[in-house]
Amino acid sequence: MDTHYGFAIIGAGPAGATCANALLLGGAASAVLIDKARFPRDKVCGDGIGPGVIAILEALDLQEILSGNHRVTQMAMTSPLGGHMTLDATQIHRRSPLGYVIPRITFDHALVAAALGRGCADMTGWSLENAARVDARWQLTLAHGSTSEPRVITADVLIGADGATSRVRRILGQRFNRDQHISIAIRILATANPPLPAHQQLDVVKGIPTPGYGWLFSTGQGLLNIGVGMDIPAYKSQERHLKQILKTYRDYLGDRFLYDEQSCRSQVLPLASEMPPLAYPAVGAALIGDAASMINPVTGEGIFYGMEAGLQLGRKLAGVKNSGDFAGALAAYERDFLRTFKPHFRGNFYLRKLLERPLLLERMVRACSKSTDLCCDYVEYMMGNESGVGTKPLYRLALRTVFA
Repeated sequence: MDTHYGFAIIGAGPAGATCANALLLGGAASAVLIDKARFPRDKVCGDGIGPGVIAILEALDLQEILSGNHRVTQMAMTSPLGGHMTLDATQIHRRSPLGYVIPRITFDHALVAAALGRGCADMTGWSLENAARVDARWQLTLAHGSTSEPRVITADVLIGADGATSRVRRILGQRFNRDQHISIAIRILATANPPLPAHQQLDVVKGIPTPGYGWLFSTGQGLLNIGVGMDIPAYKSQERHLKQILKTYRDYLGDRFLYDEQSCRSQVLPLASEMPPLAYPAVGAALIGDAASMINPVTGEGIFYGMEAGLQLGRKLAGVKNSGDFAGALAAYERDFLRTFKPHFRGNFYLRKLLERPLLLERMVRACSKSTDLCCDYVEYMMGNESGVGTKPLYRLALRTVFA
């Protein structure tokens, strides 16, 4: 037996690293980040960073992570029936729902580095092989990624932030989402010369299975993130490989970009329309981020939700450092997170069902093209920032869309 920690966080992505930062800012005595990858590392994602994430970075005193990046100046969306809307930053006369496009290889590394700088123990490069509850503690068996060297550590609380195929989730006895609650995405990186402005574009086009869309996100510094996402049942109904579907979108965009074919990778996305229990007070464990299926059913966005969960969980656990009532903190985390986000995820699931119908999607896009305020509200609702969650019921957005 090597070392004991108060908190063992499996997975050092945004959810796990945010939790580590929140724990240490709150005065937690010891925490360790465990991840099979060494950082910096790439992660399949659209690389969008919304205002909700900006607020979390401010809460963690990590605003400098955004320095040197360009804020998005425009968001556009098209429908398969010809509708088009553009949200331009110069037309927004309220707090902007537009954020940044920052490569995950950069963003995630910065969050991990911040946590390590605050005293978090570094076990990136180690994989979790097994975990068991022994004498009211978690006993974790780890293996080094390059040497297979074994190691055993213990922790009071186990936090699963280890992604869509979470081992912690399996250890806690939770099955993975059913097909109708999983999406799949494929992404490729590209460059543009001259660079495009910082820009986010969503296109629902023929040839991409429904529900599904293509995206083009530009950092504003020449790098582009291009991909397609769709539900697993829609994908399985096709007789085409993911790369063929991506080619459909690349053809739609035209011959403007230089693609890095080696960067083409896919990822499954467990949707928040089917979440497992988030907290396990009896055994001192919790799930956050993709491991807990915290991915928006409409947009596939998950960074904000995972980081918000990490922030809430870290603060609650750090807040009981003197009493040691981790069970109470874990229960409070699940209760408070679900109180805010369960209705939000349910509303987005219904919205996805509505937008599967081309005429309704066309109506929404055209209504947003006429009203900057309505467009901002939709972006906030679907991106899940702190302004839109729980404050704008779906039926009100629907009524405003009908009468726009």
